[in-house]
Amino acid sequence: MSIVILNVALVCLFAFLFITKGFDNDKSTILLELTHRIVLESVQENPGTASATEPVINPHYYHFVLDKTNGQLTHSSGAAPIPDALSHQLDSFIHENKGQIIKETINRKAYFIRISPVGESRYLVSYTIPSERENLLKIVIMALLVTLFSLPISKLIANNIAKPLKQLEEYTKRLANKEWDSELEIRSEDEIGRLAKAMKEMKEALQIADEEERKFLQSVSHDLKTPVMVIMGYAQEIIDGMYEGTPEASALIIKNEAARLERKIKQILYLNTLDYVLDNERDYEEIYLDKLLKYLVTNFQAVNSELLWSLTLNAKQAVVLGSQDRIRVSIENVLENQLRFARKTIEVVLMDTGLFWRIEISNDGPFISEKDIDHIFKSFFKGHNGNFGLGLSISSKIIQFYGGSIEVQNRNGQVCFIITYPKK
Repeated sequence: MSIVILNVALVCLFAFLFITKGFDNDKSTILLELTHRIVLESVQENPGTASATEPVINPHYYHFVLDKTNGQLTHSSGAAPIPDALSHQLDSFIHENKGQIIKETINRKAYFIRISPVGESRYLVSYTIPSERENLLKIVIMALLVTLFSLPISKLIANNIAKPLKQLEEYTKRLANKEWDSELEIRSEDEIGRLAKAMKEMKEALQIADEEERKFLQSVSHDLKTPVMVIMGYAQEIIDGMYEGTPEASALIIKNEAARLERKIKQILYLNTLDYVLDNERDYEEIYLDKLLKYLVTNFQAVNSELLWSLTLNAKQAVVLGSQDRIRVSIENVLENQLRFARKTIEVVLMDTGLFWRIEISNDGPFISEKDIDHIFKSFFKGHNGNFGLGLSISSKIIQFYGGSIEVQNRNGQVCFIITYPKK
């Protein structure tokens, strides 16, 4: 910050020098013209005594009389130096004289020269050498002052910016290490304050995601461990010949647990790849929800024929656009959940609500608790009475991707899942 301020100050100062340089030149030419006229009047009034006739108005302005007949130079303002480089070019200056001040650079030094005739073959020559030493000294002093003043100011500004940024850096490192109890003491309302607020919100979201992921991993590990233990136990009984009943009964249990394990693994893999599959899906087809519901209800009736199934189709030719497989899975998972919790009946209703097709799937099982009802569609959520997470999370993602919605309600003694899909 100090370097930036110093650079700005130097740029400003050099710009000031460039601008004021013209002012100084104007001042030099005006004074040269003034002193030249005073000396010229004095020389004209006393032509025989050119020297010692002009008071010293300014020691930096020099005057002398040149007699071209003999080349003699007579000082008019005391013992003033006449540079050889200047005296050697006087003839050319006199030849070019137009009654104006001449600016010439001789041996890298600038001269302002004024020449006026004072008689036959006699000329008054006045000159000055503009000095930039004074300006340069002013610039150096001003640069030093600006630098001295800028250092504490820049230090203060840098501290005000760097301190909260350092706090944000340390806070980010703590979040990376999952130190969720970390606090950030920034209360300002500026851009850094808004950034700090956003980082606090990010911490809360990361903390929730971390907790849900932890619960999910615990749930998945438990759900996968149980069928594996059952399979290993029955397999070992068969090997040892110490099973109860027949070997076929033990093998059937092993087969059922293996199928259960396979289903859970497929759900995990399906959920893990679902976002990529949906984002890269381009080929949509027409799906008739009325026909799909008939097919799914028939299949689930075969799974559990003891339940009383009711299918009401209040809409025909209920067409939506999407993937046949994906939309089937979204409804199938909800029906599977209903199958697990229903006591006696499951009701499925399809209706037309204008812009959307509405599917209501209800069962007479236990109500979902109020604390769980807003979370059962989350990927990492496991309810009190069962594992809602994977299947319902997959359904929610698919339905929302196609512009629909899904919700659950406890109403009229039933648990009702409401699915909407936009019409074609």
